Amino acid sequence: MYTEVGEQMAEQNILNGNQKQLEQIIGDMKEHNSKKERLEKLSESVKDISRELDNTNKEKQNETDSKIKASIDAICDGYDKSINADKDKIKNVTAARDKAKMAGVKERINSETASLRAENCDLAEQINEAFIHENISKMCNSQIFIAAFNARKFLDYVIDVSLLLVLFAVIPVLLYFLPVIPDWILLLYSILMPILCLILVKGIYKGVLLKHKDTIIAAQNTRMQIRDNKKRIKKIERNIRKDRNEDMYGLESYDSKINALHDEISGIEEEKNAALEEFENTTKADIISEINNRYDDKITSMDAELKKKKDEYDDLDDLVKKQRIYISSNYEAYLGKEFMSVDRLSELNSIMKSGAADTIAQALAVYNNRH
Repeated sequence: MYTEVGEQMAEQNILNGNQKQLEQIIGDMKEHNSKKERLEKLSESVKDISRELDNTNKEKQNETDSKIKASIDAICDGYDKSINADKDKIKNVTAARDKAKMAGVKERINSETASLRAENCDLAEQINEAFIHENISKMCNSQIFIAAFNARKFLDYVIDVSLLLVLFAVIPVLLYFLPVIPDWILLLYSILMPILCLILVKGIYKGVLLKHKDTIIAAQNTRMQIRDNKKRIKKIERNIRKDRNEDMYGLESYDSKINALHDEISGIEEEKNAALEEFENTTKADIISEINNRYDDKITSMDAELKKKKDEYDDLDDLVKKQRIYISSNYEAYLGKEFMSVDRLSELNSIMKSGAADTIAQALAVYNNRH
């Protein structure tokens, strides 16, 4: 673009230029367009190489990370299997220990409550013998009988009231609301039930209570003693189960096995940590080095190619900018932006070739008259 003719044109008004000068302008525009096309191709090439370089670096990093993770997993796998096996053993030994402790607790409860249970058996047998001797029905020793005829405790009164409510409230209400039951049955029940209860109570009172009052009351007192003994048994059992002292159950062998397994797990974990540290200090670097060596030539070549393309792009970009400034200052300023294309300039050249104009200005005038 910077030919002798171009320098002369830059020093004068190009509108006075001849056909040769116009052809010089066309040549400069073609060269500038060619350089812009080359610059665009270089830009795409730089992008492609950069993208490929990034992908290659990512591929290298992914392979490195994957190889390191696989190696660490392989190291941990063997140790973890041993640790998990020992943990399963601890669970089994702990279960056996708990079973042995439960047996010991049960045996201790039986031992410490044996006298009370034996006493309860003797007391119950005394009641049975007394009832058999006096020919009293065992039903007279039941909770319902005592609640109905000799209530002492709060529970006795609750049972007594509940029984009366069932007989004289719940059943009549059910009979009233059941559609299949006629009203006369409800009326009959309401009349007969009090009479039957009165007869029954009097009969039991005369036939049983008056004859065997002392025995029945003694049996009731004995029942209360049995109940008190059962409370004491439950209290002893509760205290034994809450007792944290396990020395009397003979669990030392289980504890020794569990402690030994915990020590073994600690040793395996120390070996595992040492193996991981060794891998971190030596093997990991070897893996990284081996992968880097395989990728180095490719990445170095791509880096060099990228640098070459970038340098070429920068040089060409600088040249295109200078050409753009030159064209803008020396051509566009005179011809106008609309004539800054090879096609328009070629039309002006055709006009001058035909002899219709001697100068560029005259060619412009002819072109404008035609259009």
